[in-house]
Amino acid sequence: MTEPAAGSCYERLTAEQMDEQRIQNVAYQYLCRLEEAKRWMEACLGEELPAPTELEEALRNGVILAKLGQRFAPTAVPLKKIYDPEQLRYKAVGLQFRHTDNINHWRNAMTSLGLPAIFHPETTDVYDKKNMPRAVYCIHALSLYLYRLGLAPPIYDLYGKVKFTDEEITNMKLELDKYGIQMPAFSKIGGILANELSVDEAAVHAAVVAINEAVDRGEVSVTASALRNPAALLTDLQEALMLIYQEVLKQARMRKAEQAACKGGSEDKDMYEEFLSQREIQELIRTVNVRSAVEQVDEALDAADELSLLAALQRPCLALRGLCPDNGPWYLDQLLVDRQQKALDQGSVDPLEPAELQESISAANQEAQSATNMLLALQGVNASLRGNDPRRTVSCLMNSDLQLPEVFPSAATLYHRELQLLQRRSAQGELHQEELFVAVEMLSAVALINQGVEAGQLQTFSSSLVSPSAGLCDVDHALMDRYMEHLAGVKQQVGGALLTWNQLQEGINSVNSSAQDEHQQLQAVGLINQAVMRGDLQQLTSALMLPSCGLEEIIPANTCRYLALLTRSRQNKAQVSRDPGAELWLADIQEAVKQANQQSQKALKLCLAVAAVNQAVKENRVKQTLRVLSLPDLQLRGVLSDCAAEYQRELSSRMADRTRSGEERSPWVWVQLQDGSFYYFHLNRLEGSWEKPDGFKHHGRFLTQQEIQEVVSSVSASYSRGVLWRSSEALIIRLQARCRGFLVRRRLEGRRRYLIGQTPAVVVIQSHWRRFIQQRAYRRRLQLLYRNWRSVVKIQSLVKMWLVRRRFLARLRFFRHNVDAVIKIQAFFRASRARHQYRLLVRSDTPPLPVLRKFLHLLDLGDGDIREEAELLRLREEVVRSIRANRQLESDLDLMDLKIGLLVRNRATLQEVVSHCKKLTKKNKEQLSDMMDMERSKGLKALSRDRRERLEAYQHLFYLLQTQPLYLAQVIFLMPQSRSTSFMEMLVFSLFSYGSDRREAFLLLQLFTEALRSEIRLKVEQPQDVITGNPTVIKMLVNFYRHARGQNALRDSLGPALQDVLLDHTLSIRTDPVEVYKTWINQTETQTGHKSSLPYEVSAEDALSHPEVQRRIDIAIINLKNLTDRVLKAITSNLNKLPYGLRYTAKVLRDTLKTKFPAASESELYKIVGNLVYYRYMNPAIVAPDGFDVVDRSAGSTLQPEQRHILGSIARMLQHAAANKHFHGDGYHIQALNQYITQTHSKFRKFLHSVCDVPEPEERFSMDEFSELLIVNRPVIYISVSELLNTHKLLLEHQEVLCSDPSDPLRLILTDLGPVPSLQELMGEMPADPASESSKMEVSLTLTNKFDVFSDSADKPDARGLLLSTKQLIIDVIRTQSGDSLTDVLRAKTSPDQEVCHDWLMQRRARQDAQTPEKMKRNQSLVANGNLSLEEKKRKILRSLCRLEALGVLRPPRAEEKILQMIAKDIRQQRLHRQRRGAELQKLRQTLSRLQEKSSFHSEQVDFYKHYITSCLDNLTASSKGANKKAAESRGKKQPSALSYSAARLQEKGVLLEIQDLPTTQFKNVVFDITPGPEKGSFSVRARFLGVQMEDFLLKYQDLLQLQYEGVAVMKMFDKAKVNVNLLIFLLNKKFFKK
Repeated sequence: MTEPAAGSCYERLTAEQMDEQRIQNVAYQYLCRLEEAKRWMEACLGEELPAPTELEEALRNGVILAKLGQRFAPTAVPLKKIYDPEQLRYKAVGLQFRHTDNINHWRNAMTSLGLPAIFHPETTDVYDKKNMPRAVYCIHALSLYLYRLGLAPPIYDLYGKVKFTDEEITNMKLELDKYGIQMPAFSKIGGILANELSVDEAAVHAAVVAINEAVDRGEVSVTASALRNPAALLTDLQEALMLIYQEVLKQARMRKAEQAACKGGSEDKDMYEEFLSQREIQELIRTVNVRSAVEQVDEALDAADELSLLAALQRPCLALRGLCPDNGPWYLDQLLVDRQQKALDQGSVDPLEPAELQESISAANQEAQSATNMLLALQGVNASLRGNDPRRTVSCLMNSDLQLPEVFPSAATLYHRELQLLQRRSAQGELHQEELFVAVEMLSAVALINQGVEAGQLQTFSSSLVSPSAGLCDVDHALMDRYMEHLAGVKQQVGGALLTWNQLQEGINSVNSSAQDEHQQLQAVGLINQAVMRGDLQQLTSALMLPSCGLEEIIPANTCRYLALLTRSRQNKAQVSRDPGAELWLADIQEAVKQANQQSQKALKLCLAVAAVNQAVKENRVKQTLRVLSLPDLQLRGVLSDCAAEYQRELSSRMADRTRSGEERSPWVWVQLQDGSFYYFHLNRLEGSWEKPDGFKHHGRFLTQQEIQEVVSSVSASYSRGVLWRSSEALIIRLQARCRGFLVRRRLEGRRRYLIGQTPAVVVIQSHWRRFIQQRAYRRRLQLLYRNWRSVVKIQSLVKMWLVRRRFLARLRFFRHNVDAVIKIQAFFRASRARHQYRLLVRSDTPPLPVLRKFLHLLDLGDGDIREEAELLRLREEVVRSIRANRQLESDLDLMDLKIGLLVRNRATLQEVVSHCKKLTKKNKEQLSDMMDMERSKGLKALSRDRRERLEAYQHLFYLLQTQPLYLAQVIFLMPQSRSTSFMEMLVFSLFSYGSDRREAFLLLQLFTEALRSEIRLKVEQPQDVITGNPTVIKMLVNFYRHARGQNALRDSLGPALQDVLLDHTLSIRTDPVEVYKTWINQTETQTGHKSSLPYEVSAEDALSHPEVQRRIDIAIINLKNLTDRVLKAITSNLNKLPYGLRYTAKVLRDTLKTKFPAASESELYKIVGNLVYYRYMNPAIVAPDGFDVVDRSAGSTLQPEQRHILGSIARMLQHAAANKHFHGDGYHIQALNQYITQTHSKFRKFLHSVCDVPEPEERFSMDEFSELLIVNRPVIYISVSELLNTHKLLLEHQEVLCSDPSDPLRLILTDLGPVPSLQELMGEMPADPASESSKMEVSLTLTNKFDVFSDSADKPDARGLLLSTKQLIIDVIRTQSGDSLTDVLRAKTSPDQEVCHDWLMQRRARQDAQTPEKMKRNQSLVANGNLSLEEKKRKILRSLCRLEALGVLRPPRAEEKILQMIAKDIRQQRLHRQRRGAELQKLRQTLSRLQEKSSFHSEQVDFYKHYITSCLDNLTASSKGANKKAAESRGKKQPSALSYSAARLQEKGVLLEIQDLPTTQFKNVVFDITPGPEKGSFSVRARFLGVQMEDFLLKYQDLLQLQYEGVAVMKMFDKAKVNVNLLIFLLNKKFFKK
């Protein structure tokens, strides 16, 4: 080990440490006995005593003991005789001698009670604390004695149930060391009492006969006198019940006589066949006493008398535990409730039984304690609120005794500030629990809302905001995002501080107000759209004037214009959206209104301007007319100041023309706007309107804007033309010149047309002339070329070259300029082609051969692959080597353990033998060897070879059962359910240590899943059989994960929700119409005091006809849905708290059923999964949370019938939702529940999907094939002897089914074990009773594996090698030779180029093989195939394909395609192989590191053991027996170096048995010299015959102990002398080691 700390955690205990542990265990047992005595005395005295560690000191003054004596023997110890009963003097000055009187009074009381004196301690044992364990021992005996007499409650065994600190145990160990005495045997008190309390059987018999005769006489006084006879040994007689004793005894006597008469008479029958025995009489008296006490309790409950109830409960015959007088009110309330509950359940009014009374007392004590704790916690909260420490306030609020909702420490300031304000407002300045609960619930909800706002999680924020505990009103689910956004803004404004409830409510109200305004705006917009569609002006006006619309400057006079523009806008919108029903939005309306108002103003201004023009023209004012015409409102174009007089003249002329026409004069005029609409203007009032007035007539002399524009344009155009002519004189001249040019061109065009008309003749003339010219030039050129033809050729070549080069360079420049684009295009095409080919390779079952040829290079091993493969091989070798080295070290450690055990055993055995045999005489020398053999044959773990082999076989067996789950899974399947659920559960859970650590949990889960698979595979015929068949393995795993590993999960996930349900006492979820109807009638009659006129017995239909019944059922349905949602949310939101094993089992159940029943629907499979997860695991905890410790006992132990009904209804709803099963019935309430079930089932389905989504156990528990080999400490299990024997027997009974194969590991181990041994063989001794505690004694087994994980097996030639060789040949061929199919390639001839390419590939492979490590090189046959030519490989491929077809590996006629598919699969899996290789390399490195740590640890242990054995052998030398002065003087001298014995002397001692070929008479001439050898623990034995040195023999002490362990009684020395091994060891111990 590299770290000391790591080594220390695996250190084995030394002998001193084991002894220390045993002493501490004794101290712990004694502390448990003190705790038992303390609790028993508290129950008897009714007062609290000091802690167990202080109890001994508290008993020394005898006050407690004297009070105990006065409690059971008041006449022997009167109260006034007790010295210092309040212990005031003791507390002031300490112990006084008079305190011994109290101890003596206690001893006198025990004497008067009849406790045997053997148990009595001495006064000094208590007062001087000389032997306090004996005093405690006496108290235990007294408790048992009084309990048998019926005078006191029993004392309970608390060993292993109470905890003490290490300091307390250490202090008690020191105190026990001071006593220096042996601890009394507390377990044997009962037997000692039975032996000491012998009675006169004749006197008892006579007294019992007298009682029977008195009962027959029927006189109560005589019977009472007979019962009081002390000889009858009857206890707890009560004078007031004598008459009842008489009646009960008489009835029992008559029944017994009748039974005897029915059996038939016999002369020698026993008289007790008719008479009552003493035991029966005592039992009947006890029954009468109990019945009387129960009735007295019942009467006290009827009278509601607390004092009478306490007196009745304290009667000894009831033997009630934990009674406390201060809890009287709680006893009264609890007993009344329990009695009422019993009356409702059983339909009777019987009193409560003693067991029920005890349960009620315990429940009431818990309630009282809870109330006390709650009051103290409440006081702490109030005190903290008066201060200024929010953290302390939160700490007080988180006290579980207050039973408050969840408190969030992050909101400490909020809790403190708000609760402080609430406390100040209260009347007494104190908060009560109800007020505190409501306030904390609300503040916690506020804190959750703040957390949701800070985190920005809308779902969490929404659920918190609508929570009933928040108390926020007017919350709209549709506005959650707006609430969150608004509150986040408010929170940012206040600096990030927590928002209070008022701020939250104000924010909600603000958002609601905004939403309401928006809604009203939407309604107003809708009304406007309706008015527009209808064309209703009045409706439009009223809609536009609505305040909610938010429109400003609505002018009723413009309504007509509003309608026109809105209608036009709606039509445009409908045209654009192609929706005839399109509506206007608020923005559209606002824009139309604004535009209409603007147009109205513009139209009015235009009319005013036009009127001003008319007026100026009429007045003939030129300047005024020009100024008015220039107004922008008139919107005239082209007005020129130079034309003012002309404007006036033309306008006046037009107005005069209209005056002469005699048109009618009217005050109204119209003006047409640009969009074609008309605006009507009154000239007198100077007002306008869009609506045409009634009787409208246009003013005849009034010039409109269009007419004015026409005049202005005409005048301006004339003026502009004149100015233009004057400014364009040069242009006119140019125009004339162009005209002359036009005339000349026209003449030329005439000439051209003539020539065109004579085209054929012109062409003939031109062609002849051109021909002549060209022919002459050609002849001259041809002559020149003929004379210089060499130069011509050269020039042509240069020109051609230059042209080609120019095109090439231009192309090259283009490519270089666009090189990035070129690369991308090339890469795209290459990638596209590669992807297409790879898809063919991956997805196609038969990829084309060219595609396969392209990816063959992926099968080649690169340098990195070779290095990783070499590293993988090296690491595997290192791991295997380290594992085997560790196993060798472990075997060395086992051998060291054995040697140390032999040394220790030999020392202890010889000490015992020597203590009995001080001198080896002839009488006992024959017994010495047998005594030593007996010592090593005790028990399963005895140090002998056969016991050791049996122990190892059992360890191998249970290791195999633990690591191979198939065996136990088959056993569970084979056994009947009655045995499986009892014995198998105990065996399985013991074998896997209840899944206490990672390894055991993994293996136990493997067993569960394997057993479940076997059950489904062999027994389940249809999926529903899993539900109806109730498989054993499902019961086992549910019980395990619920009680052992899953209880915390149920409590954490379901506890808060169920606690809230139980605390709400106002809920009513009864949906039965008849039941609701009857409840309504009863409440009405109770409230009014008059009988209801409605009938009491009605049908469900009649009951539903009443509205009040329907209202109550609706409320109940809502409550039931809310409660079910709350519990369902607790289930689904705590998915991670479910035990992993349960979730993985659900996944295995789903997958296994899907595999066996592929036609089964997913809904059916998840219904079965839901049955496992919910119905079997969760449903019982919901129905009875008090029975599964899901809720606090104070709440769970006092469930009311209404609460149980609520829980049952919730469970039933969830059960139906999980299975999607609807309720039967036609009522509307049934339909509502069925709709809810359908909705909830989808949530359950998602939950079950998530349940099955878990990783594999190997990943969860980090287990692999090396995990078992890395365990430093071997697994240890603790199993009783009876379970071990029953398991062995069970496996032998079913071995033909479990391991029919003779080579099966289980069959081999069972063969090693042989038949089932007896209990005596395992225990080493015969128990007095075969069914005694010996069979229940547990043994520890250190599990080991018998079979080696790594076994070297020679490779066997098979079809796999042939297939591998064939694939390699095919790869070599298709990489070299092309073709579309393998058949074409094999049939085609090989070209020389292909042979050269093939040879080059083979040479490259040879060079690569030369660099490959030796262990990674390919098979020699593959190397030989590489040396073949291409044609030879083709022929071998054809032969190999035929052989593979014959072996069945390939099937004709598509064998070639099949083998190509195999090659393609190899290519596809190459990447996966590299990934797995990398992961395996990492895992092997980690494994090797841990193996090295383990090896280092084992090496250190081996060195330590070797050193320990050497030191043991060194320390075996002891001092001489007589420690006298002579020995002291010779202490520094050497001991005798040799020990000489004659053969006759050794034969006399029994050491020497015989010497081969030497008569006994010659033994006196043979001398053996025994001297210490050169090594420690060795001896040199020299033999001399007649003084002549014969031979030397080296004798090792360890070898002798090994022979003794192996059962070898006789060994040979010198190959001739036979000696007794045991006696030789004894002789060496006595002479050399002084033992």
